[in-house]
Amino acid sequence: MKQDSFENRKQPEGFEFLIETVSALRGGGVAVTGKVTGGVLRKGDRVVCVPGAGSSFLCAILDIAQPNPEQKRQYLCPDEVRAEEPGEGRCALLIPGRDKADFRAGDRLVPVESVPLDEPMVMIPKPCRKFLFRINELSVVQGVGTAAVGTVMNGSAGIGDIVSFGHVPGETVFSCRIKGIDGKGSKDGKTGLVERATSDGLCSYGCALILDELDSRMFRVGEYLFIL
Repeated sequence: MKQDSFENRKQPEGFEFLIETVSALRGGGVAVTGKVTGGVLRKGDRVVCVPGAGSSFLCAILDIAQPNPEQKRQYLCPDEVRAEEPGEGRCALLIPGRDKADFRAGDRLVPVESVPLDEPMVMIPKPCRKFLFRINELSVVQGVGTAAVGTVMNGSAGIGDIVSFGHVPGETVFSCRIKGIDGKGSKDGKTGLVERATSDGLCSYGCALILDELDSRMFRVGEYLFIL
């Protein structure tokens, strides 16, 4: 497995993205267009939307698109966009797990760490009675997806189930599917593949959830997978 070091990955300092237009996507989520007015915005970044009115909220950048200057009607998908680039930082951002009504022209996207106290984030945990899993480690399974290693805190989930990822329990950023489950052991020392992730049996000492083809940078150690 190729380790994807989340804890060592630096968040860009001081970037700001000014939203100009918002469009709903057929498959869910939204596309916002605008420009990076400072710093560097990267694919996979957690960001906070600071609206002109109302409370700030968390979201994540799933993908970035920019017009190809050499080919009309074609787009590039860079890993990052800088304000000082020739295109003046203009791009479209794909944001999963949100609705068109959540954003308006003039809203700003900024790093999580830069939100001032007078722009509070609404982060109220919700009960996740069906399933709650805390991510302790992340790695990439080449050609398969992302392996999230952690602890089942409540309930259970099985192969094929759709789980939500969120920075706090119950606050969905995006959803993904469980492709496999590897139990990390029990008191009798057994390990192996299992059909369901629970807080006992082969998962009593934790387990690895193999998630479908999503960029591993979308996940973060210390945050949650859940089913409401």
